[in-house]
Amino acid sequence: MKFFERFIIICLLSLFSVNMAFSENLNSDLRYYHKIKLPYSSNELKKYYYWGEHGLYLSPNMPFPLRFTNKEFSFKPKLFEDLTKTTFYFPHCYFYHKNILYKGIIQMAIGENDEKVFTFQIYSYDNNGNLLDTILLYKIKNGEISYWNDFVIKPDGKILIKQHQQQNLFEPDENPKDKKVYTTENKYQMSSSGIFNTIKD
Repeated sequence: MKFFERFIIICLLSLFSVNMAFSENLNSDLRYYHKIKLPYSSNELKKYYYWGEHGLYLSPNMPFPLRFTNKEFSFKPKLFEDLTKTTFYFPHCYFYHKNILYKGIIQMAIGENDEKVFTFQIYSYDNNGNLLDTILLYKIKNGEISYWNDFVIKPDGKILIKQHQQQNLFEPDENPKDKKVYTTENKYQMSSSGIFNTIKD
């Protein structure tokens, strides 16, 4: 009986040690990010990219890039259609909401015809550092069609996203002055379990 009790105690201590290691690793990782307060909007991101002679570029003062874990890399963010991740990203910001950690990252993803696409994504993690969910909030892309997003993360955990697109390439019989912008709105709520749930009107 004493052997069994010792075995249980050893297992519990091992589990506690593993959880502590995860927690310490997660906190250590946050040193690459800066803490923000909500609300937070897309206006904060415009200083991290610029348009040059050959397209879109990251600002020269970006932090040192980090590599995705296997799970982060294979986890496709919500609203991440028609884009391809690269294996690294730039750590940007973090905040807590209802005891869930949210980390915001910047990445230069790859779009159609190998075009560079500036993106901002949010990842959520539990107290043990396990990835819960992820969503793309911001996207800037030029080409035949321009794409860009506006978003705001509110203090109550609501996320409002406006996705814009505009035609740039016109057929000879089309009116090139028709620069209409088409906008789609998406609403999400950060849940107490760290999931980005769609809000339907």
